[in-house]
Amino acid sequence: MGDKPFSVDSYVSARRSYGITSDKDVTRTAERQARATGKLNEIVDPGINPMRYSKIRLNPHRKMWITTMGCPMDIEVSCDTTGSMGGEVDTEMKILPKLYEAIARVLPGYDPQLCLGIFGDVVDDFVLCRPQFEMEAEKIVRYLKEMAPQRAGGDSPEDPQYAMFARAYLTNAYTNRIGLKGYHFIVTDATCHGSIRRQDIQRIFGNNVFENDLKNMREIPSFKNVIKDLKAKTHQFILVVDNRSSAYEYWREVCGKKSVVRISTTGQLPEVISAIIGLTEGTIDIADIGNTVAYHCSSSTIYDLNNVEIGAQAKLRQALPFPIPKIGDIFRTKEDLWPIQPDEKVGDEEKPSTEIEYL
Repeated sequence: MGDKPFSVDSYVSARRSYGITSDKDVTRTAERQARATGKLNEIVDPGINPMRYSKIRLNPHRKMWITTMGCPMDIEVSCDTTGSMGGEVDTEMKILPKLYEAIARVLPGYDPQLCLGIFGDVVDDFVLCRPQFEMEAEKIVRYLKEMAPQRAGGDSPEDPQYAMFARAYLTNAYTNRIGLKGYHFIVTDATCHGSIRRQDIQRIFGNNVFENDLKNMREIPSFKNVIKDLKAKTHQFILVVDNRSSAYEYWREVCGKKSVVRISTTGQLPEVISAIIGLTEGTIDIADIGNTVAYHCSSSTIYDLNNVEIGAQAKLRQALPFPIPKIGDIFRTKEDLWPIQPDEKVGDEEKPSTEIEYL
């Protein structure tokens, strides 16, 4: 899977190669094509191969496999693009380098993998755009430019519950396989309809999703159960934009006060998301928030960040049978959960090498 890290240079190069010369209307072509064809581009269409993957990056090495970028960390951000938030993909594209850098800083030893999607309302032609988890700038820039925000919504409540459903049931993440949790963020200024309907699931994720990907789903879960299952797999947060009290109180009641943080604009996502992840991972503490976030964010944001459970992920790490994989660890097969451990008896062909053989 390679060893390419995210870089500003590759981000700038990708924008140039895709003809993105402005921070506005970066999805104009994709929106036009979606209206003309009635279809999303396949790389953001949740109905085409709906399962999303976050895998450890391994390259062939001495008839086995070597870790090239450390332990993956799946981070999904699904942003409201209805009404006044219709242009938020432009913001995500603009802040992408800052967002990735801020996240990487609080995740030492990990390979951050980003799924930056958008959602609307069930009355829209396209309720959800959801890409794969990616770690290279070129791939993230590409999927962002292929989003097709509807910019409508129909009414005040929207339908982020299907983005939450997707992470809970249509995601295969390495973090969950070894006993850790990824991160899931909904960014919105509205409340939620909260209904989960079979016909909407099929419309969004494909007519055959129950036969192919949700074989074990015997009945449609309630919104409450979706949130419960999502929290079992991710550190789940709602970022409420513009300090709207009705949305803020609604989400605190639905998801719990530890999971809801107010922000003034989506331009603050790098600071707020990295602060939440750093606190949860235990790589920063509340004292650090004053240095990293307070300059950019309001007192209400700081207040909510104080409710984040510090070290929640660290507790999960401590319970793991082995340390998380690091660069240079050797796996016998690509299907193994854990690399060969230092105290394991191995043959000469299995001994770790300082030389990484890249494809």
